[in-house]
Amino acid sequence: MEPLWHLFFIIKVSALFFTTDNLQNIYAVTTDYKVVKHDSSGQLLHTYTNKSLGQLTSLDVSNPMKMMLYYKDFSTIVWLDNTLSEIAETQLAPIGIIQSPVACLSQDGNFWVYDEADERLKKINSQLEVMHESPTMQSISDKHIQPFLMKEENQQLFVSDSSLGVFVFDQFGNFLNKIPTKGITNFQVENNQLIFKKNNQAHIYQLKTMEEYSIELPDTALQLQIESHIIYLLLKEKIAVYPY
Repeated sequence: MEPLWHLFFIIKVSALFFTTDNLQNIYAVTTDYKVVKHDSSGQLLHTYTNKSLGQLTSLDVSNPMKMMLYYKDFSTIVWLDNTLSEIAETQLAPIGIIQSPVACLSQDGNFWVYDEADERLKKINSQLEVMHESPTMQSISDKHIQPFLMKEENQQLFVSDSSLGVFVFDQFGNFLNKIPTKGITNFQVENNQLIFKKNNQAHIYQLKTMEEYSIELPDTALQLQIESHIIYLLLKEKIAVYPY
């Protein structure tokens, strides 16, 4: 049965993309180089701006106390606390990683990057030492992989390529399998489910059973997030929040 949609609230913001944390805080990356944080009722809490590094590539808030901002044009990570105050900055070039299209937090407090030069995923610690790395992508796929987004959840690493699917690795970088659904750019992993938008529907792919179902969305969305029976939709110049 399709849910009956009742709008909870709207956040007026012109955003490129957004994300949510497990406390239902909402983080939007705006078109004018800002990160804005709203609480679970839509109240604006904090703002962060850094125009020196260009447009933000990705925002990982899986640890709301130490968030990871990645700027791929400068191969630079910026770390923020829960008030969006800057904690530290990590540059990848000094450790030989000149180009990495994606980066994300690891649940053990380290982080992952994709080293484009040797086509490997690498887990790196706070001392900038490589702890684990994947096989070469060339050995996994007969087609060139172009990672668009990367996230770790439940000790598994998910890497999307919009034309090939989502590649799944374990916490040590060992390749596990590929989810062949194409066209996935932004996605979310929650409760052993891969959640993504396609054809204005929320698609939920069960990682254990490989079953998939969809929910028709109440509006034409650019992106979606789901947290604790609340669905968040990125629309033109706003984020709409619905319980479901």
